[in-house]
Amino acid sequence: MIPGILRRRLLLPAFLVLLGGAGLLSAAPAAAQQGGACPQYGPPQLKVDVLTSPLRRDYGRSIDQLARMPGRAPGPAGASNGHILGLALVKHGERSNLEALIQPMGDGTFCVTPKLLTAGFGYEERTIYVARELPQNSCIFGEVLSHEMKHISVDEQLLREYAPTLNRRLEAAAARMKPVRARSKDQAMRALLQPVNSLLRHMLQEFGQERERRQAQVDTLAEYERVSRSCNGEINRYIPKGKRRV
Repeated sequence: MIPGILRRRLLLPAFLVLLGGAGLLSAAPAAAQQGGACPQYGPPQLKVDVLTSPLRRDYGRSIDQLARMPGRAPGPAGASNGHILGLALVKHGERSNLEALIQPMGDGTFCVTPKLLTAGFGYEERTIYVARELPQNSCIFGEVLSHEMKHISVDEQLLREYAPTLNRRLEAAAARMKPVRARSKDQAMRALLQPVNSLLRHMLQEFGQERERRQAQVDTLAEYERVSRSCNGEINRYIPKGKRRV
């Protein structure tokens, strides 16, 4: 069983880089630029980090402890009250940073020009749990672990498939970024990042929905029953009789 946890990690305020002000952008003195438009530059560079954290393994929690873990999703119909023998817990999210040139315009306003947009998207934490009641050298332990690894494989495949879409949409967003003039540097930075952050929020929601759909194809009632019947019913040695879950 795998919980669908959506955790959005947005780093705000964005990282602000002050690269010397007007002298680096124009030879004209600030007073001559009062009331003028921001100097125009090309789109910022883009760096996309596809996040895949190391996979941790935890075999020390009991069945009851696994059942009480936050974010645990319900199983398929007919299995919601069964025992939780394993979990594949994944926390995924996104983050963004912007480096910019800042130019005082001499009238109390600033032109902020985006130079480097960095966006991260993917899995921030990944942990597989197998209940401690199952001996690690047992056949049923291997079956439960194998089931949870199916969830991990689904996650990894989805992220590989999604990476080109992520890059393409962020490239388009970066291409639309233009210098912003505002009364404060923070205001300008927020204006620059707002469409990027909206895009990342939308993509995170879209990604999470597709992930839930694919993971449901692993967590079927037939799969739960298969694992329960495997290993010549070995599971009955370690947990009470009744419904089983993996």
